[in-house]
Amino acid sequence: MREAITIPPTRDNLLKYKKKLQLVERAYDLLREKYEALLMKLHIITAEALTLREKMEKSLSESYMEYIKTESELGREMINVFSETVPKEMAIESRPLEYMGVLYNDLNIEHFPEPSYGFFGISSLLWVTARRFRETFDFIVQLAEIETLAYRIMSDLQSIQLNLNALDKVYRVRFGNIVKHIEDVLESYELENIYTIKKLKQKMESKKRK
Repeated sequence: MREAITIPPTRDNLLKYKKKLQLVERAYDLLREKYEALLMKLHIITAEALTLREKMEKSLSESYMEYIKTESELGREMINVFSETVPKEMAIESRPLEYMGVLYNDLNIEHFPEPSYGFFGISSLLWVTARRFRETFDFIVQLAEIETLAYRIMSDLQSIQLNLNALDKVYRVRFGNIVKHIEDVLESYELENIYTIKKLKQKMESKKRK
């Protein structure tokens, strides 16, 4: 059902709502450009995330294979003893960044605990295993960063889509109808005035002939 228009059909209101309609069109175009740019970015980082996840899963699988080799050589009890010598503290730097209004964090490993069990004279397999898990953790941190950005872009895209729908289906239609209504009424007034003037002119000419 078409919305009832109660705006007085004046030229001032016509100019006012034409400007509002132009602002809506401009806002729609800008939001649409942002939507398309974010959507393209999402496609790119989704591909990157899939590649990173494959690398992380492969690295994790290789790490566990190395762990199994090490456990078979040293035994689980000895590995547990060695694990107690590894510092538990680690630090990840989180730096806030922004991409087209989307906030996310750049993650970097600032400090990673290094094993300190060299004095045991253990097998090199343990060092290889530790290095493998360190590489896996690097992939996990990178994946956390890029997937977080992807989720936040998707959330922003949903919000932008709602705003685009409101601009297109509500404000564009409402202001467009108001502008058309005022134009139609003013045009009707003008035609009526022209008709009235024409009739007056005819009466005046008729009086002159008499």
